[in-house]
Amino acid sequence: MNSDALVMCSSNNVCLHFSSDTRRSDEDYSPDLGPDSGDPTLASATGNTTDVTIPAIETRPTIHFVEDDSILCELGRDLFQSAGYEVAIYQTAENFLNAPRPTDDACLVVDMSLPGMTGLMLLETLQAEGCDLPSIMLTGHDDAKTAVAALKAGAHDFIEKPADSSVLINSVAEALEHARVMRAQVQERDHAMACFDALTPRENDVLEGMLDGKPNKIIAAGLEISQRTVEYHRASVMSKTGASSLTALVQLYLTATRKI
Repeated sequence: MNSDALVMCSSNNVCLHFSSDTRRSDEDYSPDLGPDSGDPTLASATGNTTDVTIPAIETRPTIHFVEDDSILCELGRDLFQSAGYEVAIYQTAENFLNAPRPTDDACLVVDMSLPGMTGLMLLETLQAEGCDLPSIMLTGHDDAKTAVAALKAGAHDFIEKPADSSVLINSVAEALEHARVMRAQVQERDHAMACFDALTPRENDVLEGMLDGKPNKIIAAGLEISQRTVEYHRASVMSKTGASSLTALVQLYLTATRKI
């Protein structure tokens, strides 16, 4: 990114162009977490402020923006704040890795070309850690190989510059929503797994017969136990899992064994 001319476009297709000679020194540029920094509003050449729709959500997710260009840091911060997000800015991938990992509702927006560790290397590092932070990769070059590598490294989207602001904001919103859905599915699966983990080995034997739709008499014969004992274990399975019916038990089992 150090030699690329960069363009950020508003939703009405008015673009701002920044070439390498407009860049400020990166010295003493610290991460920002608040809206009161006095940065310029992303605007058109006539000075009209870009209109961005604020997401209809109760909390304010944090956008972690990793970008080495100071001017673009300011523009990105203003854009994301205008869309209703908190913003944390880092000018190197190393600075992001040295900070605590986000634990709240958050999204990573990272430039591909960074000094030192690249954006792709950052995503690969987070993936190796098992960090499931949703991420958007920005690049100045449309490289299919790099795009595939970024998606394999866990990027939700791969956006070529110049990026239209509405496209970027929509991509971030989609990444955050996808992450929320995945978290909910994981929690649901973990709860279901905990229900079945509470079963004894014999209850699991009876459960297997129940899931196969076998009547108590057939289950008892297969396990060489009395039908009364099967009925006892069957009632225990229903109680421990909280299932109100056989159909609910099957649905709970499918949730517990679902791959995410």
